[in-house]
Amino acid sequence: MDAPSLPDRKSCPIGDITLSYVERRPELRGRGKTLFLSHATGFHARVWDPVIARLPPVHSICVDLRGHGHSSGGPFDHWQIIGQDLTALFDALDLRNLVAIGHSISGHALTQATSLSPDRVTALVLIDPVIMDPAFYETGARIMRAAGPHPAAQRKRTFTGPAEMFARFRDRSPYALFTPEALHAYCDHALRPDGQGGLTLACAPETEAATYAAAFSNPGIFDHVARVTCPVRVLRSDPFDLKTMHDFTRSPTWPGLAAAFAHGTDSHRPDLTHFMPMQDPDFVAAEIARAAGLSA
Repeated sequence: MDAPSLPDRKSCPIGDITLSYVERRPELRGRGKTLFLSHATGFHARVWDPVIARLPPVHSICVDLRGHGHSSGGPFDHWQIIGQDLTALFDALDLRNLVAIGHSISGHALTQATSLSPDRVTALVLIDPVIMDPAFYETGARIMRAAGPHPAAQRKRTFTGPAEMFARFRDRSPYALFTPEALHAYCDHALRPDGQGGLTLACAPETEAATYAAAFSNPGIFDHVARVTCPVRVLRSDPFDLKTMHDFTRSPTWPGLAAAFAHGTDSHRPDLTHFMPMQDPDFVAAEIARAAGLSA
């Protein structure tokens, strides 16, 4: 395998915000598939570093969602907005021949973006996507409203640096599930200057909390599921229920989701958790390589 390509940080205006992204192997653009990778709530583009390191040379773009990482924007109240952002980024960068890989909220958003841009995406890999049982949306929304402010709003937000963050998280759930490489990839790029000489979480706790609170806002996602015609691979762990919906290690993915796509296949991994890209980057990289037709 060739030496790894250095990530090149770039940005693109999308409406009233700017989305930041990391591009690798730009010289390979148009010479095969482009991987488009999008992260879970509270994370950022560089969490994909361990997965990318396990893939052969390929053009890739890893995006920071709005309000995350280096992207601008703050809390939002409807998940449809994220799908619209990614659709607009596809158009602005004129991305084609995409294998779109989305974890958690991004699996939801990229399903919408693929439905809206069918000529740009050739395959989808949805990693424990937050597309829940259709019957659960109304009940879940009521539970979320009754619960009040999401506890993520109270997260510790300031740190002296990545080393303190790593030490704080390495023995805490769910971060204790991560490989050390994956936890470093998260912590090393999760902080930004706070303007007062310190460092603060790049995804503000208020943004993370609002994102979780809006998890049931888009039952219309199933209209997009019905319109996706490319191959879709759904990777999922064991599902949550009403009693475990706040256990972030359990899967929010509807077990019937793969069958709802025109060309969906299901991979149920009860030995893994919702955080499988950080827990087993080898498995996730192998699934991406298979979807993209890349050599191991």
